[in-house]
Amino acid sequence: RGRSRCRRGVRFGRGFGAACVLLACLSGAQALTFNVDPAKEECLFEDVSAGTKVSGSFQVSTGGFLDIDVKVTGPDERTIYSVSKETEGRFTFIGAETGTFRFCFGNFMSTVTPKTVSFVLVVGEGTPASQIAKAEHISPLERSIMDLSAALSQVQAEQEYMRMRERAHRNTSESTNARVLWWSVAEALALVAVSVFQVFYLRRFFETKHRV
Repeated sequence: RGRSRCRRGVRFGRGFGAACVLLACLSGAQALTFNVDPAKEECLFEDVSAGTKVSGSFQVSTGGFLDIDVKVTGPDERTIYSVSKETEGRFTFIGAETGTFRFCFGNFMSTVTPKTVSFVLVVGEGTPASQIAKAEHISPLERSIMDLSAALSQVQAEQEYMRMRERAHRNTSESTNARVLWWSVAEALALVAVSVFQVFYLRRFFETKHRV
């Protein structure tokens, strides 16, 4: 529906068509959070047209040493991006051909702990101006709106990335606080146990000495 409205907007009014570009651009970002089980791999698939810019970012928020293997593969099975045991990262590429691209996250280094991964994918930068009107038919205002739409798309991707980082740092802080709490409880119990042992030991020592 969104696309048909944009096309009618071009036919009846160029201003509405430029506004549709802005909405189309903002709808291109996808944010996902999912779990990757130990010794398993989770893959996401996205259809991309040739010449389309694809940007992505990922971050491991919970699980083990907060590391993951990431691999991006094109329709021709060629590896576009690959990293191993990374906590976070970003990638950007231009689709060389039209087809289905594969984004895989592997947790093969872990045999017990699952990993929670946050992933943001931005495909394209809105509808190209050539699909709306010719260059001479685009007013300076519409061109400014198109430039603004691309900038807003980048800002949206950056916000999602910062949310991922904030979530990961919050989880790390909460985990550290929990460990400190349990360590303090363990220390207190150890001190109580040592104190009780010393009391009984000294009491028994003096009772034995008194008998002698």
